[in-house]
Amino acid sequence: MKVKSKKPSRQRSALMKAKNHQVSKLFTVPLDTTLQEEWGVQRLPLRKDDFVRVASGEFEGIEGKVLTLNKKTRKITIEECTLQKKSGENYYAPISVSKVILTKFTTKKNKMDPSREKMIERKMKLEAEDISPKKGGK
Repeated sequence: MKVKSKKPSRQRSALMKAKNHQVSKLFTVPLDTTLQEEWGVQRLPLRKDDFVRVASGEFEGIEGKVLTLNKKTRKITIEECTLQKKSGENYYAPISVSKVILTKFTTKKNKMDPSREKMIERKMKLEAEDISPKKGGK
């Protein structure tokens, strides 16, 4: 999502008012180096049931399955990342999408999601053609 203003308050406002198709782009995360070499793509959108590794923060280094994607707060919950309340009850800690790295895709019956395969093919095709955005003005 491209934000036009330089003012931080307007940037935050634009993020909060983002439409659903724009929010899904904000859930794009980098792939692990082994996946990057295997598929030839650096970033892909995160999906439920993918496996991720936390790269920074309190849960750094923990790897687990994505349980939920909260589009409103732009946070995810991971199976292994839990905190304890004063009452002794455990809950899943919300983690920012910017702090995770995708380590394993969701597969059903050892097959990848067809829409994700199309996405990877499209990105690989663009890299093969080496189409770069036009620079300069008039």
